[in-house]
Amino acid sequence: MWLTDWYKKRNDAHRVAERRLRILVIRMPLSDLFLLERLGKTHAWEVRFTTSLRDGFRLASQSHFELILCDCNQAEYHWRGVIERLAASSPRSCILLVSPVSDDYLRRDVLRCGGHDVLVRPLREESALRSVQAIAHLIPSDSGVSVGC
Repeated sequence: MWLTDWYKKRNDAHRVAERRLRILVIRMPLSDLFLLERLGKTHAWEVRFTTSLRDGFRLASQSHFELILCDCNQAEYHWRGVIERLAASSPRSCILLVSPVSDDYLRRDVLRCGGHDVLVRPLREESALRSVQAIAHLIPSDSGVSVGC
């Protein structure tokens, strides 16, 4: 039985390597964009940046991104509305709110709105990588996505 399990895990690992993790980043500070770009190149992620919330909504609904990162400071909408709209337009995506502060109350609120977690800004390489790796485990194994981690 263990040999069958080993082959299944091995085949799953090969299937996962077929496609890269797709990440949409909506309106983030420049320093965080540089970090995400560097991590994307290092781990072979496909990272798409947008400076417009409207473009972010459009891309989220038209293309499938496994992960969406969105800054909490949006002029047009409160972050709750942004998370709810992203969750409705892209239900298979994992949504992370990027905020200068994080606590249990905010995390519960993000989960209640359809998001998955909160990243503290400014982003740190270790915490950003750890969050992406943790969220990547929520992606179905049949999606063929490689997290590159």
